[in-house]
Amino acid sequence: MAKERIPKQLAGARLRPLLTSFLMGFTSGVPLVVIITLLQAWLKDGGLDLTTIGLLTLVNLPYSLKFLWAPYLDYLAPFGRRRQSWLIISQIGLMISLFLLSVIPPLEVGRVALIAGLVCFMSATQDVVVDAYRREDLYYEELAAGTAAYIWGYRLGMVAVAGGGLIMADHLGWTAVFRAAAALILIGPLTLLFSPEPKKSPGSPKTLQDSVIGPLKDFLVKDDIILLLGFILLYKLGEQLIGSLNTTFFMAAGYTKTQIGVIVKAFGLAGTLAGVSFSGFLVKKKGLVPCLWFFGWLQLANSACLTALWILPPQDFWLAIFISIDHFVVGASSTVFVAFLTSKTNVSYTATQYALLTSLMALPRSLLSSPSGWLVSQMGWPKFYLLGAILCLPGLAILKILIKRGSTRPEDFSRLDEEQDEPKAAALEK
Repeated sequence: MAKERIPKQLAGARLRPLLTSFLMGFTSGVPLVVIITLLQAWLKDGGLDLTTIGLLTLVNLPYSLKFLWAPYLDYLAPFGRRRQSWLIISQIGLMISLFLLSVIPPLEVGRVALIAGLVCFMSATQDVVVDAYRREDLYYEELAAGTAAYIWGYRLGMVAVAGGGLIMADHLGWTAVFRAAAALILIGPLTLLFSPEPKKSPGSPKTLQDSVIGPLKDFLVKDDIILLLGFILLYKLGEQLIGSLNTTFFMAAGYTKTQIGVIVKAFGLAGTLAGVSFSGFLVKKKGLVPCLWFFGWLQLANSACLTALWILPPQDFWLAIFISIDHFVVGASSTVFVAFLTSKTNVSYTATQYALLTSLMALPRSLLSSPSGWLVSQMGWPKFYLLGAILCLPGLAILKILIKRGSTRPEDFSRLDEEQDEPKAAALEK
């Protein structure tokens, strides 16, 4: 592997890409938490039944289908700047769709589904471009730090909007909540004022056909590709199932929106940042594969432990403990998993390949969250969370097989295409 190529005299200047990753992560987290957390509470307040709320989570499907339009984002440049122009388009679309969500009543299910689906489509598009931008903007040596900065911003955006939004809903109403979320997206365009357009890799697709076929051919030749895809699909399966109705669960367990909001904002944020920091430290000490294994088992334990919250009396102390643990585990496992996905992309096809991988990761959440309300009504909350724990096992089983076959050696996750990164290094040194 090539040695560090960032000139020492310019090392301080490289704080800019980390700040860009952090702020772009924040704007990516805002719309997601509106859909998976605030929308649930809004619909429950509006009187919708649990089964309908569960079915409405199908609006999340764009997160699982974004690979279908990712090749266009890799190839086309509407305003001459490929990444920046798509970011502006998606962020303006997000602000408009979040504002529209504030002017319709929750009982108009058809309109809610349409606008929430638009939020998800724009959010998924933003995610595709942000992920590609981060991969192209960072040196290989900066990927781990850039991923951590992105996750910090992402989780901070989610926790701030989840906590602040629920508190605001109790005191100012849901209209103010959705409009405040729309205003926060302005951070995205402001970030671009000091974030340059990444240079194209020499191997970037020259035609639309190349942008579709090239990424697939490049990815499908990897060793144990079927097992690898299965691992990506199933690693976070259990966590995604229980996370689809966490807010509804807390409310059903006897907690108010203000209680949930305050505790999520304080303890959820602390747990997330601790998890992200700890996972980064542990990966450096132990390597990526042992951390995937360790945090996979923590996901299972976390899912099972949350059942205790249903039995315990509704007290702030218990909610703070369980939210802290949950956010710690989710933050840590997400950081390790995102680092894994990022390292599996070719810099020539960043948008398409990363969109494909994250679509696979999000697919279970989109498909399982729709019947989740029905599952709870049939099983009850404790058995639902135990089911989430059981669903963590398939991903761990595939990881064990990959380790035995030697397909998860650390060097496989840290390959460097020096020819792709050299032009960036040369440009920086000038």
